[in-house]
Amino acid sequence: MRVRDPDSKKRQLLTAALTEFAAHGLSGGRIDAIARGAGCSSGLVYTYFGSKEGLFDAVLAFIAESAVAGIPIKGDDLPGYAERLHQGNQDHPEVVRFVTWYQLERDPGADAPPMPDDTVKHKIDVVRQAQADGLVRDDIPAPTLVLAVQAIARMWATHPRSTLDAIDPTADPELRREAVRSAVQALIAVPGPPGAL
Repeated sequence: MRVRDPDSKKRQLLTAALTEFAAHGLSGGRIDAIARGAGCSSGLVYTYFGSKEGLFDAVLAFIAESAVAGIPIKGDDLPGYAERLHQGNQDHPEVVRFVTWYQLERDPGADAPPMPDDTVKHKIDVVRQAQADGLVRDDIPAPTLVLAVQAIARMWATHPRSTLDAIDPTADPELRREAVRSAVQALIAVPGPPGAL
């Protein structure tokens, strides 16, 4: 006898939806293609997510939760965190493409839900604690630092190839990882006392 596993089926739908939406966006993504990719009926998409827009939003939450679980932020190693985020972007370009589509098609909508509060709040809390511990500069607000670290981690994934080729014609992955690490290290460095060398 087969045992129903709705959580597993939801994950399969979210994974298939990520692939479809990353390639075609919300407007171009097709529910039948997503259902086919997940090995289920199109009706199940509506049962679990209510609409195509609901599924699109659920994919964003799925990405956010996966990033928190798979790439934990550490206040005593923000350069390493940024480096791991960078590598995640290189390993999963479909996530970067999906987020770009989301910004283009869903963010301007008044009915689009915000990024899950707990994932963003957790990152801010970690940075705020690192500031209180004297590990990270405290003259930049923690939320701003979180955004800046994430932007640096994505910098090699969000520019046209012609721009990247002009900056780094060799596409050296080690150079790019080191650039991310060095930039974040410089960003978060605790300033020395005035007049210090």
